[in-house]
Amino acid sequence: MVYNAILGRREICEAMLEHPAAKVGISKWLNDMGKKFGFIYIRLFGYPPTTVSRILARKVLRALSKNGKGSVLDVGCSHGAFCFELAKRGFSVVGIDVNRESIAVGQKIQGSLGLKGLVFHHMDILSNHFSKKQFDVIMMFETLEHIKEDSKVIREFNRILKDEGMLIVSVPYAENVEEYHEPVGACRARSGACVCIGDGGSHYRNGYNLKTMKSVLENNGFIIRDWEYLCLPRFLESSILSFPVKYPLSLIFANLSRNRLKLKVIAQKAIPQS
Repeated sequence: MVYNAILGRREICEAMLEHPAAKVGISKWLNDMGKKFGFIYIRLFGYPPTTVSRILARKVLRALSKNGKGSVLDVGCSHGAFCFELAKRGFSVVGIDVNRESIAVGQKIQGSLGLKGLVFHHMDILSNHFSKKQFDVIMMFETLEHIKEDSKVIREFNRILKDEGMLIVSVPYAENVEEYHEPVGACRARSGACVCIGDGGSHYRNGYNLKTMKSVLENNGFIIRDWEYLCLPRFLESSILSFPVKYPLSLIFANLSRNRLKLKVIAQKAIPQS
């Protein structure tokens, strides 16, 4: 499976690489090469070009395929990598993000692809316009650690999710969870410094472990149905250039590693006992 090969178009690569976060996260040389040849790379190897993100994508798509088609809300969708793949597979998808630049890029890509059943909104999940019991599935990947009121967010998910609906969350793994603050709208650059990239982006904690995630979910109306730590040997944590070689190896060695990078949890909305 070549995940998100539909993004292999020159105009789409240019749109993604114009995002402020791309300019912070990769070198100017790689940005320039991406605009010239990135569409070929994506057609061959898919997107995103990082090993742990692609492993997560495989696991999420496998979980969703068992539940048929339905309505999906992607919270903190960035420019919509998951949204495009799910819309292509027949899901009805809404992507939201507090970063205006990300939503603008997503809408530009959507205009190029012309996929049906997909919309983007610039929105804070805690100030949404969604109806009660609107979605079959809610996804949130590497976003909860950016939200100070994480319990309030999970309660809101409970409100807008259908009875027995599915919540899929992934977060950075932290053995010891620490609370901290970054400047509003900041993103950590490769040097470790905080660089402003627009709306949102700030971190309030370094991640979660199963104990802390279980607490926030079960205290706000969810039952954990499945969970796992996504592990990867350090030598297989890929850059864009090394991804084509390291990703196939990661599928072999991921289950043998104890280097925890992410926690993935699938939870179900609990139905109150009458």
